[in-house]
Amino acid sequence: MPHPCRPGILDEAPISRTRRIRISEGRSVSLRRIEADDLPQIAPHLFTVSITEPLTELPRLQAVHAATGLWLEDSGAVAIVENVGGRMVGTMQFYRSSPVIHGYELGYIVHDPADRGKGYASEATRLLTELLFAERPGCFRLQLIIETWNEASWRIAERCGYVREALLRKAGFSTEDPEDCYLYARIRGD
Repeated sequence: MPHPCRPGILDEAPISRTRRIRISEGRSVSLRRIEADDLPQIAPHLFTVSITEPLTELPRLQAVHAATGLWLEDSGAVAIVENVGGRMVGTMQFYRSSPVIHGYELGYIVHDPADRGKGYASEATRLLTELLFAERPGCFRLQLIIETWNEASWRIAERCGYVREALLRKAGFSTEDPEDCYLYARIRGD
């Protein structure tokens, strides 16, 4: 059974369709909870809001969203939205990758390739990093696992203060011939 959300800024009252509450705001983008009308835009992207299943079939994504709001004690997802106009440009997620790690793994995606390279993912990563450390006192570590070929993504991690700690051999997302990955982490106090 899922754990209920802990009280705090991340767990405000349900969001109405007319008033979208931003939970963290930066210069260009903000983070907000994912709403039901966001789901058709999210569904085409594998593992963008859940690491345990792809959630690319809209009825299944809608059912999971209705049951959890895509926000539980040990995992959650947020929309990355432009501050001007409120257009959703991507999503971020966090999840507990291991019960013995005192923190979470993060993932992010900017949906439209035309929106990539504009700093949205970097700013969103900084915002979620700060938010998780502030709202979850038991969180001491945040990490990213990034395939070695994805230089743009590991540059985002480095810009956000994450330190490359390791090379994880054959740890990539493909099941046929997994790529090597870098492990990046940021700890509370960095």
